[in-house]
Amino acid sequence: MARDREKCPMDRRSLLQLMSVLGGSMALPSWPSTATAQEEAFSLANPSYARMYDNISGFYFKDDVWAKEARARLKWPTPGQPVHDIRVVVPADAPDTVDAFRKWSTDAKEIGIRYQVEQASQARWLELINKHQHGDIEVHPSILRPERIDPAEWLVSRAYGFDRRNYGEWVNEQYDKLIDLQTSESDKDMRLKYVKDAQKILCDDLYTCQFGWGPAIIEAYNAADWDNVVRVRGFGISNFNAIQSFIGMKPKGAKKSVRVGMTALLETTNIIAAGNNMRSIGRMIYDRLAYFDENLNTIPWALESWKQIDDRTWDIKLRDGMQFHDGKLVTIRDLQFTFDFMRKHERGIFWTANRFLASTEITDEGARIIRVKFKEPYAQFESYFLQLNVILPQHIWGNIMQEQKIADDPRQLRIDKPIGSGPFMFGRHRKDTELQLTTNKKHFSKPSINEIWIVATPTLDGLLGRLESQEIDFIESSVISLKPSQVKQAEAMPHVKIVKTDDINWYHGVVRMPWLPWRDYEFRRAWQHSIDRAFLVNVPWEGAGRLPKSNSFLVEGSPWNNPDVPAIPEFDLKKAKDILQAAGYTWGSDGRLLYPPADNKGFRDRVNRVVKEGYTWGGLKMFS
Repeated sequence: MARDREKCPMDRRSLLQLMSVLGGSMALPSWPSTATAQEEAFSLANPSYARMYDNISGFYFKDDVWAKEARARLKWPTPGQPVHDIRVVVPADAPDTVDAFRKWSTDAKEIGIRYQVEQASQARWLELINKHQHGDIEVHPSILRPERIDPAEWLVSRAYGFDRRNYGEWVNEQYDKLIDLQTSESDKDMRLKYVKDAQKILCDDLYTCQFGWGPAIIEAYNAADWDNVVRVRGFGISNFNAIQSFIGMKPKGAKKSVRVGMTALLETTNIIAAGNNMRSIGRMIYDRLAYFDENLNTIPWALESWKQIDDRTWDIKLRDGMQFHDGKLVTIRDLQFTFDFMRKHERGIFWTANRFLASTEITDEGARIIRVKFKEPYAQFESYFLQLNVILPQHIWGNIMQEQKIADDPRQLRIDKPIGSGPFMFGRHRKDTELQLTTNKKHFSKPSINEIWIVATPTLDGLLGRLESQEIDFIESSVISLKPSQVKQAEAMPHVKIVKTDDINWYHGVVRMPWLPWRDYEFRRAWQHSIDRAFLVNVPWEGAGRLPKSNSFLVEGSPWNNPDVPAIPEFDLKKAKDILQAAGYTWGSDGRLLYPPADNKGFRDRVNRVVKEGYTWGGLKMFS
């Protein structure tokens, strides 16, 4: 998050003031990193960002692969040099993306741009983007989780200059200032203003490219046996991240066992080490502190209430009468233990919220009230902190690190049978095959069903086949959503009903801003006009999606969306070519786009500025 960084001993303004006092004799720092004696060292426009680039072992300046790739793109082009090929790595199991980039690559040739589209396994793709070795464009779908409704999850992690998940390494100082402000603003209306202003800069500077909003959430379920399913905006009816359906659904007959199909089961049964599936299923077993309703409004869950004391402090009240699945009462001491355990040990999914927590104090044990104080003003208390955190039973977790001889990484813990206080209890489990969740009849929001059987089927075709034969009742929808052609197949099943839910998803690309050719705002502007977004929406997605109205992460339908941002650049190859020509680009005899001469003043000014005129770049500088 925005505030979680070391304090810089001297900011750029102070440094420049000192330089003026010294008569300009002091140089801005540079970092030799992996440079040899013959290579020029990297330098930053704002040295305070060095704590991102030069302080993480194995990343950025301390990564030979990254340094070699970056160095090649920070050199001024030679006369007549073609624009670098655009390298894009896409997951091999994402055929929609592959098909879209085939079309966009063909279109780009019309304006002299060449792509290198590479397919990689999901694991390799994640490894490359996490190391910032993915090339020119990082492509990514949104996968919605409750805590990701908060705008900071995307505005910070994908675009903030001090966040390692800013895969395009965009460093717009005006944007970063707004992110700092929204992170520490506890007034909701003022925070919304900062978030909307940040979206304007994000769209105006053409860092992100929204390829499509969606795809739409289209689900099929066994309506012959089940009623009272709940559609949750952005999640649908059968997403384990939003369990309203599984709590509220009613059987139409004697059947009280629900069968849900997924393409993969749990990667671990330790919620602290969890990836996608155990994150969602685990928080059906361990109660969250707060939840949301079908319209994405935050509501109390394991907490009965909370009261803000000041901009860093809240009193939170635990719900009365809760029990863990082994019969032990849930107490305020379990909650305090959980917070203290996470702050001391955890460095995974819960750390993103708990790293801001400064202290906890039980102020009224009888009334089940604990006071939580944060290190700085904390804007994301309701929409992130309460949504992310669960309650761990102290009688199980209190000595677990010592018992299992784990030094300081609870992700290494073996949790054979998770015990929480949630509406579902961990039952029988056959790894990679099936998992039983039984209903917690003592839960304050007890489901009407007796159990959920989650069964693994590796393909959507296989899941549809099982739905047709009534071997399953639902298809878990956090990753899989039906396409219109698959809907036709499901509609032929007499017992099946189709449900469509408003989505707030997106599929985007972020460009590598410090590199040529992306440093040139006019190139970015032309490139955006070369993307036929309608193709993705209408062909690979079969019309089950929306054309983006802007390049914001917070799409229409999100409670944080700003409708008053620059519109999406339309697909227009002629306009793209006209922009490039006006910016000094030319074309070789083979049709390849050529850089403007390095001494072209307009080009040189744009490349040094990087961001759109009026903003300030703080990231990597070109070599002289």
